[in-house]
Amino acid sequence: MRTSDPLRLTGAALTPGAQRSWWLREALAGESAAPCPPLAGDRNTDVVIVGGGFTGLWTAYWLTERNPNLGVTVLEQDICGGGPSGRNGGFASGWWDELDGLVKLYGTEGAVKGAREISKSISGIEEFCSRHRVDAWFRRAGYIFAATGPRHELVCEEMVHAATQAGAPDEMQALTREQVRERCSSPAFRSGAFMRDGASVQPAFLARGLRRVVLERGVTIHEGTTVTRLDGGPTAVTESGSVRAKHAVLAINAWATAWPRIGRRVAAWSSYIVLTEPAPEKLEEIGWTGGELISDLRQSLRYFRTTRDGRIAFGGGGGRAAPRVGDTFTHDRQAVRQAAEGFRLFFPRWSEVPIVDGWGGPIDVSPTHLPAFGTLPPGNVHFALGYTGNGVAPSHLAGRVLADLASETDSDLVHLPMVNPKPRLFPPEPLRSMGAAAVRRAIISFDTAEERGEHPNPLASAVAHMPRWLGYLLGP
Repeated sequence: MRTSDPLRLTGAALTPGAQRSWWLREALAGESAAPCPPLAGDRNTDVVIVGGGFTGLWTAYWLTERNPNLGVTVLEQDICGGGPSGRNGGFASGWWDELDGLVKLYGTEGAVKGAREISKSISGIEEFCSRHRVDAWFRRAGYIFAATGPRHELVCEEMVHAATQAGAPDEMQALTREQVRERCSSPAFRSGAFMRDGASVQPAFLARGLRRVVLERGVTIHEGTTVTRLDGGPTAVTESGSVRAKHAVLAINAWATAWPRIGRRVAAWSSYIVLTEPAPEKLEEIGWTGGELISDLRQSLRYFRTTRDGRIAFGGGGGRAAPRVGDTFTHDRQAVRQAAEGFRLFFPRWSEVPIVDGWGGPIDVSPTHLPAFGTLPPGNVHFALGYTGNGVAPSHLAGRVLADLASETDSDLVHLPMVNPKPRLFPPEPLRSMGAAAVRRAIISFDTAEERGEHPNPLASAVAHMPRWLGYLLGP
């Protein structure tokens, strides 16, 4: 198939937002489950969960794992997996690359505790899939960080050194240019680092599998049900009814920006993915047959993985920031083209392979680049947010933590340092979204110049570094 577009975008790649992600379309096509009806009327339960993505569903799973008789109700505005959980890159990856930020926030001991729990969560996802016969394409193959510029090579060295200093030398391994390209040949790759904590999943299969399992356990799910507010009690209020509970869990990702009590803890950005048609012979040609997760080390991260049928899913490179989640986050053709440009740059041998799909949506970005879990006064409303694009494994940990908080269980998990940390806040609107948009553009400009071996524009460099100057753990 020939096209005049050098990016070779075809099919659903031309109409982002007009259809669900390829992951979710595949998952829905393979199941016969009936939709869960919207809430109608007033109900009572033990725990009400707002949000039917990974965080909400894992919380429901762990609550019922520990107490099968507990009443749990999930309220989801779309369908379970219809948000970030069903459209992300499917990276179930560790926190060993995040040690620098973790140590700054929580000290070495707290950082290692958190990273060890994420490692347990990756194994926990694998165990869940095996136990409940959920074929989510789980494949543990590790994570390659591929440097594409001189500064990124230093970052790789620092990540390896940080793991060694933290007493975890086996978690991160330095890679030469030859070792990186042996695993995945790209002219853009220099040296790198390998993190053994990395597994790929088909995220929508995992989300829909979670939905099936919690329904089988007696959890009540109402899809197509938007919670408009949370009253005292707590009571989740919708246009068609309410659910009063002993405890409430907010598992709402980027939609948290609209909730006054937690809105300034995150900013809403968008992230996009493009997908090729199957070309397993091309994967063999570039040597990428081990299934490793790969990303570069730009602040405007580009991340990519293979699929079971020999495609490449490639994410990042553009996107938007805005005060509220809306269609601008899901219908961004420019962001699709930017992701496609990154893919073509990294994989010129795939120049004749069409890009057949593209999709995107909002993610919740925290001031620390890491999630936080906690409880709001007076003590019966709990939350997890701020995954910053890395939520597959952390949401599993969040589910375990939130289940303990909502069941008033005094476990080691609820004493992790990322549970109820001192909140770091973004400025109020409109400064939050205006600043996020300006910083995002500056970071992309800064990254692009660095990658090309050019000096970044001084103004772009200053704006890109501004979050660090303000005490946030974002930017170069």
